[in-house]
Amino acid sequence: MDDIEDMIGEEELDRAAMSSVRAPMVAPKPRFQDVKTSAATNSTASSSTSGDLDAKEPSVPGTQLIWMKTYGCSHNVSDSEYMQGVLASYGYRFTQEPDAAQLWLLNSCTVKDPSQAAFMHLAVKGRKQNKAVVVAGCVPQADRHLKGLEDVSIVGIQQVDRVVEVVEETLKGHTAVVQEPTARMDLPKIRKNPMVEIIPLSTGCLGACTYCKTRHARGKLGSYTPEAIVSRAQTVINEGVTEIWLSSEDTGAYGIDIGTDLPTLLCKLLEVVPEGVMLRVGMTNPPYILDHLDAIAEVLNHDRVYSFLQGRG
Repeated sequence: MDDIEDMIGEEELDRAAMSSVRAPMVAPKPRFQDVKTSAATNSTASSSTSGDLDAKEPSVPGTQLIWMKTYGCSHNVSDSEYMQGVLASYGYRFTQEPDAAQLWLLNSCTVKDPSQAAFMHLAVKGRKQNKAVVVAGCVPQADRHLKGLEDVSIVGIQQVDRVVEVVEETLKGHTAVVQEPTARMDLPKIRKNPMVEIIPLSTGCLGACTYCKTRHARGKLGSYTPEAIVSRAQTVINEGVTEIWLSSEDTGAYGIDIGTDLPTLLCKLLEVVPEGVMLRVGMTNPPYILDHLDAIAEVLNHDRVYSFLQGRG
């Protein structure tokens, strides 16, 4: 199964992102007191704009242009959509032109070597061009001391709600790192595909695969409650989405840590998913989904669920 960025053209995704700003459900309050910062040696590049984006004074918070690049799975895409939504709610604007941006926001993937190499190349390139650079995703989460990431800011994979803090500190010339464990689903969001909502069921996994750094990057399994997921689904259905993608590092392991399971969650979701809206179940590893094969097969035969299950491992 291709990554979402391989299935839909990047320019099309960027246009959809810039045209589908949702009204924020929660306006997160900036918190600066516990952001780890250090002085940066390079200053932020001066502002330049193109197209119909009006130039504004780059020193005014919330007016700078941001260029964003996302690598990896649908979970990563969802994280990027949340970060774009939060930043847009604070006034930040996005551009498809890297050279026009004052700040580059790069969301990384560590599963595939080519993706990690491309991400690292961009991080280094951005600093060489005197751009403010903020990185997110699994690569810096797994090893924040990688060569090439020494003087860039980092947003942890469970701190997407704090991206505004990191961006603002970075634009001041600081290097900010926020990687403490928090998780929220009630954030504003800019969907790359306005008709598709990607809902993460959990973060992390229960595996210990020697060839994969996902466990090291995202940690042990941490499932969202069924109530939080159903509530999110109801919200986005009211916003007009026609597909809901359920994403996770291992959907089959969902709920083991909180006393529930994937079939139970899917049945609760189907109680609120109306006709015309489809559910899609994302990646799973064999060990845990095998415990629920009969129940999963029954759900996949439902007329509002795609008969699709993506394996990995």
